[in-house]
Amino acid sequence: MSNPFMPGNGIEPRYLAGRDEYVELFTKSLKSFEDGLPRNTVVSGLRGTGKTVLLRRFKIIAESRGWLTVEREFNERFSEEEVFAEALVGDIISKATEVSIIQKAKQFGKRIGDILKPEELTAYGISYKPYYKGKKQLLEDHLKEMLVKNWEVFKKAGKKGVVFLYDEFHTVKDAKDKKSFPLASLLGAISYAQRNGCKYYLCIGGLPIIMTNLKTAKTYTERMFELREAGNLEPTEAEQAIVNTLKSSEYEFEQDLVNKMISETRGYPYFIQFYGYFTIENTSKKKLTLSDFTKIREKLLKELDKNFFVDRLNLASGKEKQILFAMAKIGESDIETSKIKSASRMDKHVMLELIKRLIEKGLIYRSDRGKYGFSLPLFRDFLLRAR
Repeated sequence: MSNPFMPGNGIEPRYLAGRDEYVELFTKSLKSFEDGLPRNTVVSGLRGTGKTVLLRRFKIIAESRGWLTVEREFNERFSEEEVFAEALVGDIISKATEVSIIQKAKQFGKRIGDILKPEELTAYGISYKPYYKGKKQLLEDHLKEMLVKNWEVFKKAGKKGVVFLYDEFHTVKDAKDKKSFPLASLLGAISYAQRNGCKYYLCIGGLPIIMTNLKTAKTYTERMFELREAGNLEPTEAEQAIVNTLKSSEYEFEQDLVNKMISETRGYPYFIQFYGYFTIENTSKKKLTLSDFTKIREKLLKELDKNFFVDRLNLASGKEKQILFAMAKIGESDIETSKIKSASRMDKHVMLELIKRLIEKGLIYRSDRGKYGFSLPLFRDFLLRAR
């Protein structure tokens, strides 16, 4: 039988442990929206905590209740207003096309905006127009228009609403110096559309900095979103993730090995999958012991470093790496700037600029005022090994 563990980006494991509450709360929020009270969700967490897996599960739940879903993974280039507008409006138009009766669009397999003239779109009830920043229309006004005018298409199709499932959304941020406000524009437009009876549900996932970005963009985001923090699993949940995954296979781990995996992975979902998969792939036995794992542990760590950590460390410059290694000497989270300064022996202003760059690169995050942590679980362990 094939290996039951499934490490990968956004791949749902055979057994999803410790996430029942998240699924239940999302289902309740959909029901609340269906009854007239708008809801939105933020799934925040470190790398490897299963945020993408949760978004994919939310997609299944939403569609089973009669909602349409839109999926997209974002990156830094979407912080440009034109690029962001094209993406969001493209998602709206593509989804409107799905539920429309226009056979011409289906025949050619293209987006409706690619094959029809604007006046034809209007005739079929779909509103479309490109966003040109040079024409001085505010992006927020443009998005409001696209959301509100196209709501009738979804409503007439008998759909309860549209859920935007946007991953890696921490990469989208406003830039006052560039006069670019994609995040504030989206929040303002979604809020406006919801107040006017349009059931657009915004469900976004990203690293912890996502909450800072949201609060900076609009002060009312705390009232607009329900925050779900995806963290590591409790020991009992981590054990369930291992044991219940093995139940569907011919493999068996002794309890000491299960305990060792829980201890070393600290209950982070991706690392549980990686440890389980690698252990099975590199032994020839069906019943595995702690002794079997110990023999391949060094090889496992080298593979883990190569696949998960090294490329991310290489995003940092030499000076930025000095900050990372200094932080690793101190701890894993809630590391005070005064201690980083002492360990790195850097000028305070230089240090703060480097910290800012590391946050932008997704390697660390601000855990509290004047405190920082690593955005990658087990990254400190890797840095200490690399050091």
